[in-house]
Amino acid sequence: MSAEAAYRAIELAFGAPETLAATATLSAEQRDALRQFWIGRASGELTTALSFEFILADLQQLSAPSALTELAERAIADEHRHVDWCLRFAELWGDGQPAQAELGGTRPLTFEGANERDMRLLRTVFGCCFSETVAVHVLLASQAEIKLESMARLNRQHVAEEVGHSRLGWALVAWPGLSARDRGLIAEFVPLMTRVTRALWCGPERAADAALHELGYLSLPLVQKACDVAFETVILPGLERNQIRL
Repeated sequence: MSAEAAYRAIELAFGAPETLAATATLSAEQRDALRQFWIGRASGELTTALSFEFILADLQQLSAPSALTELAERAIADEHRHVDWCLRFAELWGDGQPAQAELGGTRPLTFEGANERDMRLLRTVFGCCFSETVAVHVLLASQAEIKLESMARLNRQHVAEEVGHSRLGWALVAWPGLSARDRGLIAEFVPLMTRVTRALWCGPERAADAALHELGYLSLPLVQKACDVAFETVILPGLERNQIRL
């Protein structure tokens, strides 16, 4: 199914009586938790969209293949669409109260000890091989818990798009244009990127709630487990397969 068709189906499911009826099954406290969660997630998606703008500029400066810059351009558009849908669900749980996303930062990520070119390389590796790969695993774990059709459809489409975003990083580390020195540099920063990724994803202490999991809520226990799986099965082995010796 194309992205356009997927979003048409999401729109139909969002407008179905089942979606609105789901609000009646929740307490005021649960609805507020969902509203705050989706506003926070919208803010994260907005910040990620800006991060991909920085990544696009980095890739252009690195003279990366056009296939990679095209993936970055697509990711920017995807993330802005994610923001819009996160806010729509925030407003749903908030009984129509307007919701707004806020940027978590306005400057590109920096890595102490790395020169300008190195940081251009590290930003893409961190943003895609690390954070976006974790995103895929977190949303896959969430998909197994979701019961509401509109949310299941939205989450499924977000998984597909996050896979594309993570592939950008993996395509970069597989690029023959990276030297042995570049691969050694990435290896040096793996411990730091691991710590930052875990802090980013496992920072919010949201308690597990089965009823909220069914509506796409990402509790800390769910995220922590998915993060562990991502590192153990994809991120660290993937770096090794690309001659980034840990």
